[in-house]
Amino acid sequence: MNVIEAKNVTKIYKPLDFWKKEKIVAIRNINLEIKKGEVFGLLGLNGAGKTTLMKIFLGLLKPTSGTVRIFNDTIENRKIRERIGYMSELPYFPKYLKAYEILDYFADLFNIDPKIKKDKINEVLEIVRLSGRQNFKIKAFSKGMQGRLGLAQALLNDPEILFLDEPMSGFDPLGYKETRDIIIELNKKGKTIFFNSHILSEVEKVCDRVGVLHRKEIIDVQPIDQILKKHKNLEDYFINIINDEKVKK
Repeated sequence: MNVIEAKNVTKIYKPLDFWKKEKIVAIRNINLEIKKGEVFGLLGLNGAGKTTLMKIFLGLLKPTSGTVRIFNDTIENRKIRERIGYMSELPYFPKYLKAYEILDYFADLFNIDPKIKKDKINEVLEIVRLSGRQNFKIKAFSKGMQGRLGLAQALLNDPEILFLDEPMSGFDPLGYKETRDIIIELNKKGKTIFFNSHILSEVEKVCDRVGVLHRKEIIDVQPIDQILKKHKNLEDYFINIINDEKVKK
C-alpha cells in the first residue's frame, strides 16, 4: 500500500525581478511512491530540489503542475495533515525557554487533551532520549539535543508519516547513532519515515529504499539491499550514478 504518491510533479518559480524573464525550475516531472511502513531516503546534491519536494508533500508549497496524494487524499484535507509529523532541517527554539515549555506550546497547537498532555510530553521526551532534561533551558542544549527536541515536537501528535529534513545535519558521531536508533525504533512501531540526508553512511543503515534526485529529476529508485549487491556501499552507488548522469549530459 502506498501512503505517498507523486505524479508528474513540477515546481517552477517565477522571477522576483520584473525584468528577469527566465523562470527557475526547482523540480521537474517527479514520479514517486512511498510504501506504508518503509523508511525512504531522498539523496541529492545541494540544490537538487530535495527540500522543495518535501515541502510540496507537506503542503507548504503548491506544485506548478502534477499531483500529490497522501493516504490517497489531498494534503489540503486537515484530517490528513493531522496524521503527519515534520522536523525541519534547523529547528529553532527560543533559548530562554525550557524543553517542557516548548513541547507544551506545540501540544496546544495540536489540540492535545490537557488531561493527557503531560504524559504525552514525557512520552516523546523518553522516545528521543531527553527524559530528565525537560526543565533544562534550550541554551544548555547541544545541537544534537536541539535536533532531538525538534523530533519530539514532530511526534506529539503520534503521526503515521514522519518527514525529516536533514535530521542528522551537523551532528557528531554520537548524535548520528542516537538519531539512527530513534528512527529504527519508530519504524518498528509502524511509522513511515521519509527523509533526506547527506550522511550516506547513516542512510545506508536505516533505509529500506532510496531515491536519487539530480538536476531537478528523480533519476533512480532502488532498495538498499539491491544497491549493496552491486556496490560496496551507498556512497559508491551515489557517486557512480551521479557521474553516469554527467556523462549522459
